[in-house]
Amino acid sequence: MGDQCTLRLIRELRQVERSDQLAFTVRYDESNLRDIQAIILGPPGTPYELGFFEFSIKVPSDYPANPPTVKIKTTNKGRTRFGPNLYASGKVCLSILGTWHGDRGEQWSPAQGLESVLLSIQSLLSPNPYTLEPGFENPERSNDTENMETYKSKIRHESLRLAVIAPLERAFENSSHPEREQLGFIPKSEDDTESDANGMIRAPAYTKFDEFYKRRLLWYLEHYQIAVEKGINDEGRRLGDPFISMPFEGAGNIMSGEWNYLNLKARLSKLRDKVLEETHQWPTEGMALVKADAGIAVKLAGQHEQIAAEMKDHPQVVDVSLVDKNPFLWQLTYVGRTESKLEGGIVKIKIYISPRHPEEQPRVFVESPIYHIRVSKLGVLMYLPSHDEDIRHHIDGIVSSLDDDNPPFNPLMTVHPEATALCWGSELERRLYRRKLRSSLEEM
Repeated sequence: MGDQCTLRLIRELRQVERSDQLAFTVRYDESNLRDIQAIILGPPGTPYELGFFEFSIKVPSDYPANPPTVKIKTTNKGRTRFGPNLYASGKVCLSILGTWHGDRGEQWSPAQGLESVLLSIQSLLSPNPYTLEPGFENPERSNDTENMETYKSKIRHESLRLAVIAPLERAFENSSHPEREQLGFIPKSEDDTESDANGMIRAPAYTKFDEFYKRRLLWYLEHYQIAVEKGINDEGRRLGDPFISMPFEGAGNIMSGEWNYLNLKARLSKLRDKVLEETHQWPTEGMALVKADAGIAVKLAGQHEQIAAEMKDHPQVVDVSLVDKNPFLWQLTYVGRTESKLEGGIVKIKIYISPRHPEEQPRVFVESPIYHIRVSKLGVLMYLPSHDEDIRHHIDGIVSSLDDDNPPFNPLMTVHPEATALCWGSELERRLYRRKLRSSLEEM
């Protein structure tokens, strides 16, 4: 790979990593930049909503003269076609990739790059994927309307099963085998294709998105729960019934399966319990590191001492302390900014820090009941730090997230569906959101 191409690829990877987009993330090995793994989050308002769709991106040696080769890996081991352009074989049918003829101006150009590829693939996760199939763009036949709804329904079911629940279950299975993980092994999964003599899959660290999955589970848990409950109400009568094939689906390239939202509900509930149990276990693990005088424990204690001194004059943060002198569990007390929606409110916040920080990011819970678009009913706070390593940047992100009085519309940055609907609803609904927020502050 030429030096110019390498520099171009490095620049594009950094651009994707710094992007404000919450809809995708990438992993790669510094020793082989041309082998990239990506997760694209299913867009809200589509049957793919908030699913983790994994893609393999192979960059050619003459890039950017020619486009990358992209395959979808979320295929249920080659058994599930997730849309007219997302084949069970892994093929991604898209003109920008040269896998579909397209119209003039839609083909690959060296002016395009990785981010444009990711955005183009994201566009395939459509609100109405049925109409992406050639010949079905403007369905007028009598049974097409019913087929469209059925197709969306089974994609919604399988997105929850295969692109949310299954990868999260594998993530927790991985973390339950620390000794194998240290050796570079992870348990065999549905989409794995190669294994060693012991049936274990050797996987480089950059292909693993476990932390990404778990953090988003905490953020979007209520969204998933609502989707499952809606499925039970809408499709419960079909429990155990097989999916209906679409006219354009064929042998070896089909989404087959059966309706079972009750099973998805039980599995999602177990995942919720596991992520909370894991989070609350971090301080216990951390205290063992404190006693061993481990480097991460010393570093976090030093950060707390410095941050506590810096925060003495902070108008919103009135206290930053360690719970039971444990540097892996911080207590933050926030006071609402003057003339803001949170004015006068006192909010208690706990910051759980992993013994594997910063590979695993802190998980933040608001202990005070507050009706806020960035705080879930479970108390999880959605925020974004400007840098991962220093806890000061996390505190700044926490304050910024709570302080944001007029957030731009971005459903990926909200974790309270009911509050979100009010916040960006009609003027009457927006006033109701503000009243509910103020009322929650007065009850503290």
